[in-house]
Amino acid sequence: MNNINWDGLRYFVAAAEAGSLTAAARALDSNQPTVGRHIDNLEQELAVKLFQRTVKGLTLTQDGVALLEHARLIQEQMVKLERTLGDDSGLNGKVRIALPEGLCHEVVVPQLQGFYRDYPSISLELNVSPSTANLTQGEADMAIRLFRPTESNLVARRLAQMPLGLYASQEYLKNFGTPVRTEELSRHRLIAYGEQLASLPENRWLLEQAATMAPALCSDSTSSRLRATVAGVGIGVHPHLFARNHPQLVQVLKSVELNEHEMWLVYHRDVREMPRVRAVADFIVSVLG
Repeated sequence: MNNINWDGLRYFVAAAEAGSLTAAARALDSNQPTVGRHIDNLEQELAVKLFQRTVKGLTLTQDGVALLEHARLIQEQMVKLERTLGDDSGLNGKVRIALPEGLCHEVVVPQLQGFYRDYPSISLELNVSPSTANLTQGEADMAIRLFRPTESNLVARRLAQMPLGLYASQEYLKNFGTPVRTEELSRHRLIAYGEQLASLPENRWLLEQAATMAPALCSDSTSSRLRATVAGVGIGVHPHLFARNHPQLVQVLKSVELNEHEMWLVYHRDVREMPRVRAVADFIVSVLG
């Protein structure tokens, strides 16, 4: 136990919270064999069994439950130490941002030239993973989320509402006609969300309009759905914020009221006084606020 690999605790916590090696690998941006190897090594070092492996995933053993609480505390302290050591109180260094794919590609990236002109010594790392980054465990320095966080150790700043609308390309409308009533959507090719986002209200509404007709395309990738709409594949739900960047898109059925998403800027309270974090936060607010 004196030779314990503390990095193995990070993989253990991720696996315990995710419930499977595959989900943990996704959260850590790693792969299943690597996660499994770290957990196997940790079990050998501690001489205990931490998980029961079943076809449904991972279940903590009694020893695993006991270790998890301590491992989380250790991980939080290690992350806090890294933040403290990494704070040189200057406008330089790396800032890691976790954000939704669409906001990254359609709004943030096009504005980066101006940011780097003002802050040439700050390096940004953009994490567009579909999973929510755990800021407490140091998976990112800040995040843009479409929901308000509840963790007490996070600072949350509301940016703006993000209203949605139905859009199609001019070419699609030329070929298939423009719907003037919601009932007509059942005769159109629709672009829906994938499995991970299927339960969102706007997607459920869209599928209800499709009746028994299957969507022409489904994807959890915001950029893929947007590009498909621009390419004339069908009618999709998109934020007005994104559609403005594509003049070939036309909003249809403007009277339809879809739900809106809130945008929040979130960061850990340990990093809020770092100049480089404040600079990036101000940039995000200027772009999205």
